[in-house]
This record gives sequence, structure tokens and C-alpha cells, in this order.
Amino acid sequence: MLSFGGSWATTINLVPSSEVFGCIEMLQAEGNGESTCHNISSDLVNLPRLFTADIAAFYETYYTNKGVKIIKGTVASGFTAHPNGEVNEVQLKDGRSLEADIVIVGVGAKPLTALFKGQVEEDKGGIKTDAFFKTSVPDVYAVGDVATFPLKMYGDMRRVEHVDHSRKSAEQAVKAIKAAEGGGAVEEYDYLPFFYSRSFDLSWQFYGDNVGDSVLFGDSNPSNPKPRFGAYWVQDGKVVGAFMEGGSGDENKALAKVAKARPAAESLDDLTKEGISFAAKI
Repeated sequence: MLSFGGSWATTINLVPSSEVFGCIEMLQAEGNGESTCHNISSDLVNLPRLFTADIAAFYETYYTNKGVKIIKGTVASGFTAHPNGEVNEVQLKDGRSLEADIVIVGVGAKPLTALFKGQVEEDKGGIKTDAFFKTSVPDVYAVGDVATFPLKMYGDMRRVEHVDHSRKSAEQAVKAIKAAEGGGAVEEYDYLPFFYSRSFDLSWQFYGDNVGDSVLFGDSNPSNPKPRFGAYWVQDGKVVGAFMEGGSGDENKALAKVAKARPAAESLDDLTKEGISFAAKI
């Protein structure tokens, strides 16, 4: 199985390219120890837009222990096929090649805004909207990944690529449309950034903003059967982001409260010592 990162491919030989998730899920489904999974990533760390180097190192080691072979710093450049047309190898940009029986390729996506070029106002690679997802054109709304909207809690314009926001922004737009039809009003969209993933026995959640200084707490030993650890991000003396691997439902809710409230943090050392208990008392 081959998986490419920055783009992703899965080698029974199974090869994914881009982020590791497709490869991990397929390897987990195989579950017979006979498959080989390579993850090919142009990035030097896993999920660099979200993870710190320490968090990325945990997942890379955990996946490696599960049989995933991670190849970093290159991308897939082409494929070779058997005479019957089935895939044979994945060729890498650095000159190497990998045998593959199955290849999964995820090349990512960009907002498709070309259709509306010159017709609606754009910002930061998306279609600019207000807090109700109205565009600059009357009766035209944009939701999900394509919308650049005011993120109220941070006071700036952002475009968010996640299913959670896609669902909630669509809900907000529908509420705004229905309210306008009835002469009513709805509150402005007040979104808390949220990301999550599950693979093997792992499950993590992240809330808020991953900016400023970060601190790691808990047990992040990838060899332990049930690792449980987290991280906080602190900017201008306030906790602005929170992450937890292996957290309970209540603990994950506490993380969300912390990221939303942005409480003051007296010291990074104290945060490290308190760990999840800091979030639990908010």
C-alpha cells in the first residue's frame, strides 16, 4: 500500500501519497500482517500545518511500529503498469521506485472559484462572505471550504478546510436565509476551529489555534498500549489552542472550553505539570 503526503498514495503492496490517513485506514482494515504500506510525503513531518515536531514524531513512530514505512521529502512522479494494465510500480521524484499492487492517491484540493472570477469578491483564496455566508452578490451564498468568512473569536478572515465547518456553515446559511424570509435575524457565525482523527487504537481532537508557544503533557510514548497525552498553544499569555490524544468525552469537551475561553496561562511549566486538569477546571 502506498500513501503520498502533500499528495498521498497506498504497497499488498499498498501505497498512499499525501497525508497518511488513507493508508492507515486500509492497513488497519487489512489487519492480516501480510500487507506492506508505504506512506510517501513531501513534508518532513506529519501534518506540519497542525502538529508540532514532538506530536508528529509520536504518530510517525506509532505508525512505523504498526508496519507503515514512511518516506519523507519526495513525491510520486509516475507509475508503471503490467501488460494487463494493472499497476506495477510507483516512481518517486527522487529516482526511487516502489512495487505496488494497490495505489491510493490523494492530491488535495483547492477551492474552485474560477467560475465566479470577477463576479464575486474574493479573499485569501476563497469567496469572501459575511458572518451569514452572504457573498458580495445579493442572494448568493458560499459555504464550506470555498468560503472566506469572519472568524469572530479571532477577529480575522479565514478559510477553513474541514467537514465540521462545512456542515455548520451550511446550517448557518440556511438559518440566515429562512430568517430573512420571515423578517427575523440569526446570530453571527461564531466558529471554534476543530479537527480530529481516528486510526488503529488512536483518537485525537484539536480545538482553537495552533499559534504561539506549545507545551506537551502526558504520556507520549508510542510503544505504550494506550498512550494519552496532549498539548496547549499559548499566545500573548493566553491558551489559544488545545490538543488531546486518547482523551475521554469529558476531557475533549474541556479542551473545547479552553480554546473558546482563552484563559490566561501563568507559565508554560505550570501548564505542562497540570496537563488536562488545567482544562478541566475552566
